Parts: sequence; structure tokens; C-alpha cells
Amino acid sequence: MTRPETTNMRLLRCFLLAVVTIMAAIPADALNDNAGTTGFNFLKVGVGARAAALGGAYTAISGDLESTTWNPAGIYAVGGRAAAVSYTSYLVDTEAGFLSYAQPSGPRMWAISVNYFNYGDLQGTGVDGSDEGTFGAFDVATGITAAQQVWGHRLTLGATAKWIYSGIDAYTADAWAMDLGLLARGPVPGMTLGVSLANLGSVRSGFTRGYEDSLPVLLRAGVSHSPAHFPLPVLLSADVTVPNDNDAYFTFGAEIRLVGGLTLRPGYSLQQSGLDGDEALGLSAGAGVDLKGMRFDYAYASFHALGDVHRISLSGRL
Repeated sequence: MTRPETTNMRLLRCFLLAVVTIMAAIPADALNDNAGTTGFNFLKVGVGARAAALGGAYTAISGDLESTTWNPAGIYAVGGRAAAVSYTSYLVDTEAGFLSYAQPSGPRMWAISVNYFNYGDLQGTGVDGSDEGTFGAFDVATGITAAQQVWGHRLTLGATAKWIYSGIDAYTADAWAMDLGLLARGPVPGMTLGVSLANLGSVRSGFTRGYEDSLPVLLRAGVSHSPAHFPLPVLLSADVTVPNDNDAYFTFGAEIRLVGGLTLRPGYSLQQSGLDGDEALGLSAGAGVDLKGMRFDYAYASFHALGDVHRISLSGRL
């Protein structure tokens, strides 16, 4: 006798069908006319190994300090004093770091965070092609995040106020910005809905007098779901991201928890999709392991023309 299909299995089938349908329906469009028109573009690079492994489908996932840059409402589920540190070996010898600390106070969860990019030594060249030596470049964003549940614990609201600074040789630019986020229970048990708006603010001073770059504003909406009655604990997630300087794109991820505290994470992003020769673009993968209250995460992604990206994160309660 065949066992009746459960509601959660039907939801899983609908989720996978939606992924396939969206991937088939979205064509490879020409370059957006607004591409490259904003400054402080390091703010568009996702933070944290777990989020990166899930393809960036992270708006409706909570409980990690990396949420300060994805959806600030997500830090509420951290629940107590905690810290996280992350390192990224990014493209073209670029390195990035992230550090965050969280502490509850009354009904709110608070966090402070630092997101840092270092571009290493760059070669300076004069207008006549002469060697001008090397110079450095870096970006940094520091933020204070607060999150709290409202409306009978049905909604979680979060906000991050941050200061952003960039330096290229002797030139500097800085800005103030706000991130806003919301998490809500979905229509079925185990489902969470999330919305966030990142980098809403203004540039205080630009690299040159009389010219100021605009900020890369990102509107994200996502859903995550943990199906019940599944052979293994699984978390599915899907996001749509709408940037102010490019086309909207979808991201998808899955988290499968195995025995011994091991977690596997595949992901896919339509921001970079299709094939480059025999290599599929947009794929990501990673794993995590819980070690006595601490969690170690790793993520890998490949940008065929530019190289590979490796991320590691360590987080835990204090």
C-alpha cells in the first residue's frame, strides 16, 4: 500500500519544481546599463561561509551573526552571547575578513560587526606608462545591529546602522547607511519568510571633490523551509535579490544535516549562470561541523574567468 503524500513532501516537490522552472525561464540578458555605476561595491559581496555555500539564499535564515549583513532580524535567534569570525580568499588575490559579537539586553539582541576588504599591493602606472611604484587599497564597514520580536512573537524586526570607509592610495571616501530586515512565520510549520533592504544611506565624501558615488542598495526577499517527516533534517532556501545597479536574480540553497554534527550545503545563484565550456557557472558548495558548541564552516565557489573563492567561518556561544 502506498503511503499518502504528506503536505511537506508536496511542498518540497513544489519548491524543486519552482527552481527548475525559474532556471529554465530566465534568459541570459545583455549587460545592464546600470552595471558598475555604484561605489563601495564590496558591500555586495556576501559574508560568511554558510551563506556563501547556500548560494546567497540567506534572507530567511536566522541564528547566525553573519545575518548582520544579510538580514539584521536574523541575529535575534542567536539567543545569547556569541561571536563569529570569517576569512575569505577572494578573487585576484583579494582578501576579506568579518568579525562580529552579539549580546542580549532585555527583549533585544545587539551585535557589533566589522567587514573588511584588503586588495593588496597594486601597481601604479603614470600617464606615459612609467612605473610609479605600488599602492594599497582597502574597504571597511562597521555596524551596530539590534533585533527584537514584535506582534506576539510573530514578527522579528532588525536594523543595522553602519559607517563605510574606502581608501585607495591617498584618496578616501566614506558613507553612512542603514540595513533593515524582517522575518515572519510562514503559512505552514517550519517555514520562514524574510525581507531585507541593505545599504540605504548617503555618501558623506567621495574620492574626488564634487563627485560622490551612490551606494549599492540591495532589496532581498526569501523563504526557507524545514520539511517534517523527511529522512534527514533538511533546510531549503530561495531568495530573489533586486540591486539598484543591475538585474534581479534568484539564488537557491539546501542544508542537509548528517550524523556527528556534520552538515552539507549545495547552492546555486542565477547571478552567474549557464556554462563556460564544460564548467557550470553559479554553483557553490560547502560543509559545516559542530565541535563542542563551536561551529566550523567552509564554502567554495568558482568564477571561471577570475578564479576560485574559499571561505571559512568559526562561530559559537561565549
